[in-house]
Amino acid sequence: MSNFLFWVENIGNNFFTMEPTQTINLIALSLIVVMHAGVLALRLGISLGRN
Repeated sequence: MSNFLFWVENIGNNFFTMEPTQTINLIALSLIVVMHAGVLALRLGISLGRN
């Protein structure tokens, strides 16, 4: 997992020339967004299954 995070950080630094802390914040924000979308999709699937 650490290699993946290091790779993502390198991509962020190359494309956006961000500070490492900004890259970590971007990764954390995208993880939150993905988790939120997953929860919404799960709730939608459960509600559709009940009908």
